[in-house]
Amino acid sequence: MTNGRVFATWLRSLNYMRNVCAHHSRLWNRNIVDQPKLPPKEQVAFVADFEGNERLRARPYLLFCIAQQLMSVINPSSTWWDRVNKLLADEFPDVSHIGITLDSLGVDANWKDRKWAKAIKNP
Repeated sequence: MTNGRVFATWLRSLNYMRNVCAHHSRLWNRNIVDQPKLPPKEQVAFVADFEGNERLRARPYLLFCIAQQLMSVINPSSTWWDRVNKLLADEFPDVSHIGITLDSLGVDANWKDRKWAKAIKNP
């Protein structure tokens, strides 16, 4: 990503999510107040799944994807994303009878197939 202003919105949004978690507030269906801007999909491929969908852009799962994008640059060998996927696929309790689903978290249709490319170096 080459736009520092977009990156700054990512950091503000991640800070918001961190504060929600640090104060033991509910996160699963929280609307993210300070929403991150999305760079062009040519620079960061995963944003294509969120473009044009305001509801998904306002949910925490987008911030998980942003965190993984940063992890793929900072520590490409991290298994953090694999652990997040395992948590969502195998360990998220079935409480759909009270309206709590992965959809409430903002998980998009491509979540199981999402692959993280190595960071693109700027020329």
